[in-house]
Amino acid sequence: MSAAADIARLREGRGSVRAAIARLGQYIGRNRAYYTVWTILTLGYTGSFLGVPILSGRTIDAIEAWYRGDTSIDRVVDYALLLAGIGVLGGVLRFISRVLVFNAAREIEYEIRNDLYAHLQRLPQSFFFGQRTGDLMSRCVNDLNSVRLLLGPGLLSTVQTPILLIGAFGVMAYQDWQLAALAFAPYPLFIFIARTFGRGMHHWSIMVQEGLGDLSNQLQESISGISVVKTYAMEPVMEARFERANQALFERHLRLVRINGLMPAITGLLPSLGLLLVFAVGGTKGISKGQFFTFAMLIYQLTFPTFIMGWVVALIQRGSAAMQRIDEILATEPSIADRPDMADVESIAGEIDFRGLTFEYPGAGRDPALRDVSLHVPAGSSLGIVGPVGSGKTTLASVIPRLYEVEDGQVFIDGVDVNRIGLNVLRSSIAMVPQDSFLFSMTLAENVAYGLPEMDADRVAEAVERAQLTRDLAELPRGLATVVGERGVMLSGGQRQRTALARALALDPKILILDDTLSSVDAATEEAIQTSLAEVYGGRTVVIISHRISSVRDCDTIIVLEEGGITEQGSHKELLLHGGFYARLTRQQALEDELEEDVA
Repeated sequence: MSAAADIARLREGRGSVRAAIARLGQYIGRNRAYYTVWTILTLGYTGSFLGVPILSGRTIDAIEAWYRGDTSIDRVVDYALLLAGIGVLGGVLRFISRVLVFNAAREIEYEIRNDLYAHLQRLPQSFFFGQRTGDLMSRCVNDLNSVRLLLGPGLLSTVQTPILLIGAFGVMAYQDWQLAALAFAPYPLFIFIARTFGRGMHHWSIMVQEGLGDLSNQLQESISGISVVKTYAMEPVMEARFERANQALFERHLRLVRINGLMPAITGLLPSLGLLLVFAVGGTKGISKGQFFTFAMLIYQLTFPTFIMGWVVALIQRGSAAMQRIDEILATEPSIADRPDMADVESIAGEIDFRGLTFEYPGAGRDPALRDVSLHVPAGSSLGIVGPVGSGKTTLASVIPRLYEVEDGQVFIDGVDVNRIGLNVLRSSIAMVPQDSFLFSMTLAENVAYGLPEMDADRVAEAVERAQLTRDLAELPRGLATVVGERGVMLSGGQRQRTALARALALDPKILILDDTLSSVDAATEEAIQTSLAEVYGGRTVVIISHRISSVRDCDTIIVLEEGGITEQGSHKELLLHGGFYARLTRQQALEDELEEDVA
C-alpha cells in the first residue's frame, strides 16, 4: 500500500475495531503465562468469594442450633475459624491476581509503545506529511494509557464478574432455585443497558482521543515555534486558538462523563432490585435464617462488581477506540522497506545513475517534482546542482538514500537498482546534510557522533575541525560538552549547519550529500570549509546542492534543474560558455560580491 493510500485511509475513515482488537489479542497471546496464572487464581478467588456467604449462613444456623441445644459450641467455632481462613485466603488470592493482571497490562503497554515507536521510525517521510506531530504523540501516550486501563481493570472485571455471577447463581439455585431466579431477574437488563450506552461511549471516546490529539498538536506547535510567536506578537492569538481546542475537548469530556456516570448508577440498581424481590418473597419460603442470610450476602457482594461493570463498559469502549487509533498506525505498511528480491550488496563504491527518473510526491496533486532525469555520476566524482527554488534539487538528492520511493529501474547505485539494496547498507554508506539542520537536545559532541556506533572522540574532533567549528567551541559554556538545546537553539544558524556537516563527516560515508549546507555561514568561513572539505572529497562521491556558485564551481559535473528537468549540464567553464541560467546566476553573484566589497 502506498503512503498516499495510507494517508487517505487515515483521513477518510477509521480502522476496523475488529482488526484493532485482533492485534491486541496478539499481545495478550504473547503474555499468556500472566493470564493463565491469573485465570487460575481468579477461579480460586471466586471459590472464596462464594465460600464466605455460605459459611456465614451455616455459622448462623449453627449458632441458632447451639442456642436450641442441638449442637455444641465446637461446631460454631469450627465454622468461624473456617470462615476466617477462607476470608484471608480470598484476600491473598485477590491481591495476587490483581497484581498479575495489572503487571500484564503494563507489560503489553510497554511492548505496544516500543512497537509503535519502531514502526514510526520505519515509515517513509511522505507518511508524516499528512500527520500532525501532536496527534502522533497523543496516540503514543494518551491512547496507550486507555489501552492499559482496558487490559488492567477492564479485563479484570470483564472476566471476573461473569464468573462471580455464575458461581453465585449456582449457590443460590442449589439452595432455592426460585429465589435465585428472582434475585437474578433484573440482570438481563444489563445487556440492554450496555448496548444502549455502549455506542455513545465508543463515539465520544474516539472524539475525546481525537480532541487530545488536537490539543497536543496545538501545544507542540506553540512551543516549537515560540520564537515566531513572540516575533509576531501572536501570543493572544495562540492563546485563543488553544482555548478553543481546550473548550472543544472539555465539552467532549463532559458528554463522555455524563454517559459514564449514568451507566454505573443504573447498573448498580440491578442487585438492589434482586435483593428487594428476595426480601419480598423470601419471607414466605421455608428456608432457614442462615440460608436467607447467604442469599442476602451474595446479592450484597455482587453489588460492587455489578456497579463497577458500568464503569468497565466505559473503559472497554474507550480502550477499544484508543486501540483503533493505534492500529491505524501499526496497520500502515511502510512503502519503503527491504524487498524479498534484495541484491547481495554488502558495501557501496558510490557510482550513481539516474535513468529517466520521474517522481511525483504522493497525494500532491500537482506536476511531477522531477521529469525524465538521466545522469551518470562516477564513483569518487563530485556533482553540483543549482537551480531556482522549487526546481527539484532536494528531491533529486533525497531519492538517492531512498527517503522517497521511486519506481524500479530509475535510480541505480553501483549498477544495482536502489530499490534492491538493503536499507541498512544503503543509508549507512550515505550521509546527507539538509539545509534545515536538525539537532537533538544533547551535547554538541553527541550530536556530531550521532550516527556512530559509539562515541569516538578522535573522529568527533577531526569532523569538528573540518567543519570549522573548533574556533566556536571557546564561545560555548562547556565546549563540546555543551547541551545545544531543542533543535540546537543554543547555536546560531551557521553553527547548526556546521554541526550537521561535522555529523556527516564523522560517518566517513561513500556518498556525501550537501543540501545548501553552507547557506548560513559567511563567505570567509565558507571558503575555509571548502578548502578543508577538498581533502575529504577524494575517494567518495559528493553531491552539492547550492544557490552559491562558489560552492559548486569546482565540481566535476554541474547540472541546472528547472521545473524538475535538467536544462544545463557540464563543467563550470562549459556552463559559462553556454550562457544560460548558470551563466546569469554567476554574473549576478559576482556583481553582488563587488557591491558588498564596495560597501565594506
